[in-house]
Amino acid sequence: MIGSWIKGAVKQRWQHLLLGAAGIAAATALVGTIGVFGIASGGAMTARALSVVPLDWQVALAAGADAPDLMGKLAAAAPVRAARIVGYADAASLSATSGGTIQTTGAGQILGLPADYAATFPGQMRSLLGSAKGVLLAQQTAANLHVTVGEAITLTPAGAAPFEVKVEGIVDLLNADPLFQTIGPQKGPGATAPPDNVVLLPMDVWNSHFAESTRLPGGGARLQIHVSLDHASLPAAPDAAFTVVGGKARNFEVRAAGEASVGDNLAARLGAVRQDAIFARILLLFLGLPGVVLALLLTIAITRSDATRRRREQALLALRGASTGQVALLAIADGGLMALAGSLGGIALAAFLARVVLHIPLAAPAVPAWLAFSGIAGFLMALACILLPTLLDQRATSIATRRTWLAETALPLWRRVHADFGLIALSALIFWHSASTGYQVVLAPEGVATVAVDYTAFLAPLLFWTGCGLLILRLADAALRNGRPALNMLLAPLSPRLSGTIAATLSRQHRRIARGTALVALAFAFAAATAIFNTTFNVQQLVDARLTNGADVAVTGTAAFPAAAALERIRAMPDVAAAEPLQHRFAYVGKDLQDLYGIDPASIGKATDIVDAYFGTGGARVTLARLAATPDGVLVSQETVDDFQLVLGDTINLRLQGANGPTKTVPFHFTGIVKEFPTAPHDSFLVANAAYIAVQTGTGGAEIVLVRAQNNPPVLAANIRAMLGPDTPLRTSDVSQAAHLIGSSLTAVDLGRLGAIELAFALVFIAMAMGLTLWLGQGERARTDAIFLSLGASRTDVQAFLWGEALVMLGFGLVTGALIGLGAAWMLVRLLGGVFDPAPDVLSYPWAYFVLMLVGAVGSVVLAVLGQASLSKDGAVRQLRGG
Repeated sequence: MIGSWIKGAVKQRWQHLLLGAAGIAAATALVGTIGVFGIASGGAMTARALSVVPLDWQVALAAGADAPDLMGKLAAAAPVRAARIVGYADAASLSATSGGTIQTTGAGQILGLPADYAATFPGQMRSLLGSAKGVLLAQQTAANLHVTVGEAITLTPAGAAPFEVKVEGIVDLLNADPLFQTIGPQKGPGATAPPDNVVLLPMDVWNSHFAESTRLPGGGARLQIHVSLDHASLPAAPDAAFTVVGGKARNFEVRAAGEASVGDNLAARLGAVRQDAIFARILLLFLGLPGVVLALLLTIAITRSDATRRRREQALLALRGASTGQVALLAIADGGLMALAGSLGGIALAAFLARVVLHIPLAAPAVPAWLAFSGIAGFLMALACILLPTLLDQRATSIATRRTWLAETALPLWRRVHADFGLIALSALIFWHSASTGYQVVLAPEGVATVAVDYTAFLAPLLFWTGCGLLILRLADAALRNGRPALNMLLAPLSPRLSGTIAATLSRQHRRIARGTALVALAFAFAAATAIFNTTFNVQQLVDARLTNGADVAVTGTAAFPAAAALERIRAMPDVAAAEPLQHRFAYVGKDLQDLYGIDPASIGKATDIVDAYFGTGGARVTLARLAATPDGVLVSQETVDDFQLVLGDTINLRLQGANGPTKTVPFHFTGIVKEFPTAPHDSFLVANAAYIAVQTGTGGAEIVLVRAQNNPPVLAANIRAMLGPDTPLRTSDVSQAAHLIGSSLTAVDLGRLGAIELAFALVFIAMAMGLTLWLGQGERARTDAIFLSLGASRTDVQAFLWGEALVMLGFGLVTGALIGLGAAWMLVRLLGGVFDPAPDVLSYPWAYFVLMLVGAVGSVVLAVLGQASLSKDGAVRQLRGG
């Protein structure tokens, strides 16, 4: 019996089966594609994190520890690629004679490095002048002492006799913060401000002065082992890699038995990326979930379009003695065929999109398992959507009722309990609570290694989307039932002779048309929300990259070699839209050394993005205007304001380095709060007028030049490098390099290709919602069409009814769907404002996609209407009788 039933279903209703399978395939493919992208994104983020950490571990040795023995224990505990012993010694002061005067600095650090250190750990330092080996001086120290290559300096170790060395090279320490971090069981790896004065000695020279001191507690010298791990052995998932790296570090510390402590730079980096992976997972979930739900709703709509025929067939089976179980078994066979075809098609489509569009290997870890899971989930959900209405119909209605053409009259439960208003109110309450309390996506209690995600905040856009869909269903139903005069006026231009009849027909079929209108609105909402968020996300990714790099292109120098010396040559280059200097100095706020940026407030915005989110006391225009009107004004970071209890208008005395070497106390007036600024660190920094800094310090050079490109930033950066020459100490970078290095924000996730796939699905959903609702609704229009054709109506007259139905669904669904999509995108961007860096000021709108979306919707309507143009009187009667 089952075989005969399936054979008949395929023969008679293959169109409905095929379309239902297409809806299931769309839902399955969307789930599969999003999941595979999430898995691959986690692996890519791990690989990116591993590539930007120049020094994985810093192992601090206790006084008198046996370094060779600990090197062996390291190799036993972890997959070590390279390990080198490095010496650290405290310097009471450094001094040099320059221009007949003696320049003396404060405390500093004297490092001992092996000869191959720079090659073993690339990214730790960059040679600026002279040799890359021998006695090297940090660029800031060279500026403090006013010395260059070939000159002698005197080192005065803490508690030891001074000695003299000759400078062979000047370098920039690219990784200074972790290089000088505090390591130990008391504080653990800590971010401490790097010393102002650093000298790098060959390891043998360092040992000749400090080897004995390393054996004595408090001797002023200590050893570290710098370690690079074999990254190929680490898991691809960030959380798994974080756990493995941290576990191996603890394993080594147990083996060392108190002789060493690990400063785990790699685990710290993976910890940040682990949070990024969670952000990405949440984002993908809440961007894709409405699309999955919409695909299932479309599947349900497709199956419901044949509900009348199915009820009559099942009633006929019941009259002939079939039990409820047998009817249900036939429904399972019928629906199972559709669900199986749809789930297998969805898996195939997801695999195709993953491999061809996203370029993700299908054999990658966890990818086959996820594809299988998405297929099974799609099959079960689809089967439930098909089978549940059948079982409810069997229990709730009699055979006689199921054989009639009468529509249901009872109000659904959600309307009786006003679930639509309740969901919208709950969404607003959750959103208000999250926004008012300063929502953070990841909650990491201090001292707790695990990361907890507050998923409740993301219920706000999901509940909003669901509640608005139900509300549209309510409003469309009410408008169709009670708005016949308005419908008559609206449809009069379409068919003046039949507008009243069309309005009356639409009013009588209000429930079916209202359901179609709600689906169309949700399809437009999904498309609009996805497009708006992806566009805003992509724009913000560029803003984030510009914030990190400083501008499209940044040319960075030092105090000794300021980039502003090449400013006019850079401005004269083709494809340069604007170029502005940026001073990068250092200033003491009390005992705290902070980055100080000198700008021209009136022109800095020409070369880079200066957005409202950068400032905490008004927008960008107001804050910069206030700074420009106050020559001695300074913008201070929020952390410094909190630490020093500052109030707007306070006088702040900063100690700046003058042109002749010693620091100079300079008064500033606190005019505003700055939270972010191009090239600035994330913690404490200052922004002031460059002209005032130049007058007070006696040096007007700018260490950085920010450049806005007219076209292609990487090409412009390459041209600037070529113009400056191979021997220049200036470093040129562009936003593409910065985008690769960004890893502590949500915009590290590349949504480009996945966004395109989601938008393509959204277009398909709009076409299905419009076209299929009209096409498949013919089963419920069959009696009306047959009567009209029997009374002599033409095909054009019948099409007028279709055009009227399409106009109502398209007009009402487009407007309401666009509003829902805008609201959902706005809520999602606001909720993620804490992880955007910086938060966007406004939403970005993809107008070209909106036009494409409208064209797709109209095209699907035209195809659906014209597809039924061949309907004749006999055809309508045959459809009415069931074939």
